[in-house]
Amino acid sequence: MPVQEQLVQGFFDSRKALIDQDLSQNANLSVVRKYTFLMDQFIRSLFRHAGLAEEISAASQDTVAVMALGSYGRRELCLGSDVDLMVIHQGKLSQQMSDIIARSIYPLWDAKLEVGHSILTVQECIRLCANDFRVLTSVMDGRFLLGSQPFFLLFEEAFWSKLIREKNSFLKQFLIYNAKRSEKFHTEAYLVEPDIKEGSGGLRDLHFMSWMAKLYFNCKNLAQIKKFAVFSYFEFDDLVSSAIFLLRLRNHLHALTGRKEDRLYLPYQQTLSKKLGYEDGPNMLAAEKFMRDIHLHINRIHYSHEEFISKSLEIIDPLPHGPAPHTSETALRVKKGNIIIEKGRVSEKGPTLILKAFNEGNRLGLFLDSETIWESKKIIQTRGEELVNSTDAKKIFLKIILNPKSPKIIRLSLEVGLIGLFIPEFNNIRNLAELGYYHVETVDLHSIRTIEILNSISMGYYDDRSPLLRKIFQVINNPEFIYLAALLHDIGKGYGVDHCLKGELLTRDILVRIGVSDDDALTVSLLVKNHLLLAHISQHRNLNDEKTCVQVAESIHNEDFLNMLLLLTVADSLATGPAARGDWKMTLLMELFFKVRRILKSGVFATADATRVIEDKKRFVRESLKGRYQTDEVLNMIDQVPSRYFLNITPLNMLRHFEMALTMGEDRLRWHLEKLKGAPVTRIVLCTYDRPGLFSKMVGVLFLNNITVLSANIFTLKNGLAFDVYEVTNPLDPYSEEERWKKIHKEINQSLSGDLPLDDLIEKKGRAMPVPEKSGRIIPREVNIDNDVSDFFTVIEVRSPSVVGLLYELAKRMFSLGLNIRFARFYRDKEYMSGDFYVRDSLAQKIHDPERISRIRQGIIELLG
Repeated sequence: MPVQEQLVQGFFDSRKALIDQDLSQNANLSVVRKYTFLMDQFIRSLFRHAGLAEEISAASQDTVAVMALGSYGRRELCLGSDVDLMVIHQGKLSQQMSDIIARSIYPLWDAKLEVGHSILTVQECIRLCANDFRVLTSVMDGRFLLGSQPFFLLFEEAFWSKLIREKNSFLKQFLIYNAKRSEKFHTEAYLVEPDIKEGSGGLRDLHFMSWMAKLYFNCKNLAQIKKFAVFSYFEFDDLVSSAIFLLRLRNHLHALTGRKEDRLYLPYQQTLSKKLGYEDGPNMLAAEKFMRDIHLHINRIHYSHEEFISKSLEIIDPLPHGPAPHTSETALRVKKGNIIIEKGRVSEKGPTLILKAFNEGNRLGLFLDSETIWESKKIIQTRGEELVNSTDAKKIFLKIILNPKSPKIIRLSLEVGLIGLFIPEFNNIRNLAELGYYHVETVDLHSIRTIEILNSISMGYYDDRSPLLRKIFQVINNPEFIYLAALLHDIGKGYGVDHCLKGELLTRDILVRIGVSDDDALTVSLLVKNHLLLAHISQHRNLNDEKTCVQVAESIHNEDFLNMLLLLTVADSLATGPAARGDWKMTLLMELFFKVRRILKSGVFATADATRVIEDKKRFVRESLKGRYQTDEVLNMIDQVPSRYFLNITPLNMLRHFEMALTMGEDRLRWHLEKLKGAPVTRIVLCTYDRPGLFSKMVGVLFLNNITVLSANIFTLKNGLAFDVYEVTNPLDPYSEEERWKKIHKEINQSLSGDLPLDDLIEKKGRAMPVPEKSGRIIPREVNIDNDVSDFFTVIEVRSPSVVGLLYELAKRMFSLGLNIRFARFYRDKEYMSGDFYVRDSLAQKIHDPERISRIRQGIIELLG
């Protein structure tokens, strides 16, 4: 075997041994250090074998130095990392040296490595660094590998001399790079699936700090920054711990994927948690524990990075002194846009001074100086009990929470441990991640975000979306209740029980302990208990069923509580993530709100006289159609319509149904399409002849055309007509909607006549669609059959992991079980599916027989798999 092949095979064997031994034992830094050493040996052997001399003098014709760059230069080489090399030379390379370099580089590709290499003179390298920030920072982390070390030292001196001379001009590049990286990676998608290298709080934040320390503070490494008094509080040991954690994780991620992969996608989270030794517990899955630790480390790095940059810029590029805002506390003052505590004043004024600093920052919209932040952490750790037992401290803490003008200060109060000090229960949700795509932030940050959104609503920042929200906020009697509820609405999570009920109990104890009256604590605890009520009812129930809205009104009691609950629901949804804050969900929520508010305003908690409502609606139809159609035809059609129709359908859609029915002729199907305002939804007002499986056929044809049924209200007339109202997602292409709807109309007709092989087409489409990725979120398959929700229907609730085409299969299965669906509400995203079906049997009765209920449940469970 040729020597080069032997070297490559030797590298493979050594790399495998490293993975089998060190990586499997979850070693900390040893893997990256050993892998870097292994790579050094491999590359040096290749160059030596290719003919590079052991030592090259600086005066040699072919003076070269081979450098390791980037993560390789930092000795942080992970298993899938790029191997970045730079060959620095002097003058023109001889053909012999060019051949040596080529013969050395090629085997690296044979070794399945991602290699980046460049061959430059000293002058070319320095010019490139001036124009390319990534090259600049890679060379800043450069390390001598082999060749002429005297020449490398000359290059290093020239490089750093140039860099230091022009460091002020490089500052803008540093800040632009940091801003662009933040803009790209500090998004909701990266909160759910963090990039542990480039993302916020990732390894790149540490690299950035190191580059700044080298260039602007003449440090050999980041650890040396503590020699400066202004950085003496810098928690470097914690950062080292976090860096080790992320490097270990990165190696496992590379080993798992077999490539350089730095994004912790959801399918990887569960696998890696097991590999790293996490185990499922009674209240928390292994993957949740794993992600909790990840968020702890990336939050620590992110905040340290922010503090470091802020303090560095104060020194490197200080802001001009302008008039400083006046503080209400003499021991505090504003310096360079930050609140600072004057030296020695904490010992004089007591530890409550740090709370006053936070309060002033919140009041003035300013941040705290880094030394004040570090001082606050120390006080919380050493004198926390004194603060917790201080009545004055409790009042100031509540003042900050109840008047959250500055989101940065509220978030800072969490990061330094202030919230956890006064509310120890909050530590249970600290960095607590909920697996899946639905919740984009950890529970603690989500709670803070909910407060921020409420404050933004009060300031009118959401007026373009819904100006009503601010008007509702303005009429609330006690806005402080809603802020407290926002902070604590998810405090019950992490205990393995219903978090709303657990949260209610915890909230009362917490608020009384920090100085809130019993009555006020009761009101806030009820908000916490019911914070999912409006969202659940609006998304899963028939809002035209008067009983539904009356029951909600009875549980809420008064309009002020309803207003607070609506705002809490909206803020919670907006803070949760895209899946929770869709326009359609907002539309349903507001519909429920207005109906419940009307009941509360009237003070009448009994359902309206159904007979009177029906007669009023019939009279409206007769009078509206008078003179346009024969009176006896209109009266006859009215007699065909079930009473429930008049209680559920709006007058405008009633007229549409009657007009279509009276002009039906030989048509099988007539419809009216209406695009709803405020949501990407189309309402289909449909008139056709009822037949077995009509609902499943409608669902199937719409599914074939990439349209999802969101809700359906279905009525069968005595004469065999069907008056239906469907609400569905809009066609995907807004520029060809008219053509798409014509195609759908044709295909529905074909399916009704039996000319469309619906089952075969849906099966074929399902096979062609990608299988949803497993996110690690535990979604049980559940079927609940309830006879109490509605007076006239049995309600079947179906919950399941997301399955393509499931609504069609559910509709067919229910038909085969002898059920007639009269109302349906459906939701599906890439993880989760929910369906709520109001059904009757073939005799138009609710299903009460226990044996039949059991058969229905079993039949649907079998379908869900």
